[in-house]
Amino acid sequence: MTEHHFNVEVAKECGVNASILFTNIYFWVEHNRANGANFHDGTYWTFNSMKAFSELFPYLSQKQINTALKKL
Repeated sequence: MTEHHFNVEVAKECGVNASILFTNIYFWVEHNRANGANFHDGTYWTFNSMKAFSELFPYLSQKQINTALKKL
């Protein structure tokens, strides 16, 4: 069983969909920080494609994902 979580404060500010994506992005940035990966210009980062987000979150359409990312 897969579970997805979200940050309530981000959800209040930007919506639940954006918060779900934010939580995923935050997880991977912190994962990279802990492993010393993807560090550039003083910042840890992560990346994903719209297709990959669609596969990770099959209950969100690409339009919903795009809108959520713009809100973030």
